[in-house]
Amino acid sequence: MQEITQQLGGGQFAGGGGSPLVKWPNPEEKWAMPGSGHIDAYGPGGWSPFMLGATTYLYDVEPNGGAFVFWPGSHHSTHKYFLQYPEQIDGSFYDIEDWGWHVLSDLSPEGPREFIGAAGDVVLWHAFLCHTGSANIKEIPRFGIFARYSHQKREEIKYEIPENLWKYWEI
Repeated sequence: MQEITQQLGGGQFAGGGGSPLVKWPNPEEKWAMPGSGHIDAYGPGGWSPFMLGATTYLYDVEPNGGAFVFWPGSHHSTHKYFLQYPEQIDGSFYDIEDWGWHVLSDLSPEGPREFIGAAGDVVLWHAFLCHTGSANIKEIPRFGIFARYSHQKREEIKYEIPENLWKYWEI
């Protein structure tokens, strides 16, 4: 993972670490595709923007088995949102009456999709990609490792919304 991150970030991404994520089974729950996702960096600890996220499955994940859910292309629509409202990159969108994560998910060109995969599969995503977890109605837990990587100049560039979404990547 570190080698991939070095390649994608041109040696400028740091972090990772990896936190285990377990989605325990609840076979009595009715499965439904989540209605909205979120983008990371706006949690209880405050605003901490990053550039790259990764989820690695430790076991096979079947449909309705607690998969990572993402909105394809939403990194582009979220980018357009922040180009239009750059002052909100600091998380001040939370203060807007009736604002919710559905705002960004609803801008996505496609609806949500489960990342179904085998043990060892990895999904890499741009920080602006709308995503979330899903219910696990299977008999086995879903185990994964979740990691975030930020640019080494994160504090210098955190208020910047570059015209090129990939400005600080090497792709």
